[in-house]
Amino acid sequence: MSAVRGYAVIDTETTGILTGWHHRIAEIAVVHVDPDGQITDEWWTLVNPDRDLGPQAVHGIRAADARRAPRFEQLAGDIIDRLRGRVVVAHNWSFDAMHLRAEFARLAIDTPFEQQAGLCTMQAAGRARLGARRSLIDCCAAAGLQPRSWHTARDDAMAAADLLGFLLHHAPAAVAVTAAHLASTTWSWPILPTGTVAPVRRTAVGEVEPHFLARLVERMPRDGEPAVDAYFAMLEDALLDRQISATEGDMLVELAHDLGLHKNEAVALHLSYLRDLARQAWADQVITENERDDLLTVATLLGLDPAVVESILGDERDAAAASQSSVPVAKAGGLQLRPGDKVVLTGSMRRGREEIVAQAASVGIRVTGAVSRQTRVVAAADPDSLSGKAKKARELGVPVVSEAAFLRVLDQLTGYVPDVASDLGELFGRPGRQGGSGELSYTIL
Repeated sequence: MSAVRGYAVIDTETTGILTGWHHRIAEIAVVHVDPDGQITDEWWTLVNPDRDLGPQAVHGIRAADARRAPRFEQLAGDIIDRLRGRVVVAHNWSFDAMHLRAEFARLAIDTPFEQQAGLCTMQAAGRARLGARRSLIDCCAAAGLQPRSWHTARDDAMAAADLLGFLLHHAPAAVAVTAAHLASTTWSWPILPTGTVAPVRRTAVGEVEPHFLARLVERMPRDGEPAVDAYFAMLEDALLDRQISATEGDMLVELAHDLGLHKNEAVALHLSYLRDLARQAWADQVITENERDDLLTVATLLGLDPAVVESILGDERDAAAASQSSVPVAKAGGLQLRPGDKVVLTGSMRRGREEIVAQAASVGIRVTGAVSRQTRVVAAADPDSLSGKAKKARELGVPVVSEAAFLRVLDQLTGYVPDVASDLGELFGRPGRQGGSGELSYTIL
């Protein structure tokens, strides 16, 4: 049998298990190993899957990172270049092969990645009787190899490469190259552009993204009076769940640039916004600890000195009381929900979806499957979600809030069981219809 030029060890992190359910690759790594088992090169990048990221608790990929990553079609040439002429290797090869076939099939590119085409280190470890378990972690531990940051494509590929090197030296028969392996090395891949996009890596653990204000230049050319209301409207949506996601920060920076706002003006607008919140907090002539904490949170998110909160509260102490709504309202941060509101869920929620739908329905809130201009909010497992629902919400200007913020409000509402019929009638200002019993009745659409 002809000599092996080398190996390409592959690992992918995906949005889910089944390609038939439109799950996609969200991170990929290719590590080169020479015939002696030495690592000679490594390459990895996040991939924008153009959909929700799925089990983020497992793979740990942040939507804020993935949305900036290149799409698979932009990376196809780089991937092919790193696989061409090499025996492909993966731990649980059938899984990675399935997702690679699906991604290339979307580009109408045939691949050699059938079941027997790749060398599977999971199966090889079994043949070598390297422990009784199948996971990459257990196989590497049985071989005495160093632990890595598991469930990242780069570290899992490096670990599989280490395992391959161990097997080449200690159990070569278990990783013997077959005719099917060699056939894949002669596959006629198309010639595609390479190096057109830069790899995008995960944000390091503990690394804090710069505040969006830091990305506003100190001075910009002016073109008339800035549209302050437009900035306030976007700012209010961004602050609904009392966190400013990377997506929302980018949108605020882009809007500030479009409006001709420089950094100092943005800070002034933030102070004005905080003052409006303080005025609302004083409407009942009482400032609770929760309200004070909320103002401090907003001040921090807006890059303001928290000490300014006490000063503003003092200024607004005598503000006129605002009228109270007769409709029960639950509030967490800036997010309010009322009976009759429509909400949409997206992503893998920590609480069961059926439970959320039932809880919302019990207080007259509808969970719908599609986003429209009538949607109050989209509650996302990750507020930087790349799902179609999140994209549609941003197109329509519907706020995307975190699951945690939405559930806090929902929990508040379910502690108070309203008379949904009469409350909805008051909310929409339409009279009830006289029923046979003489009582008012309403239809919840």
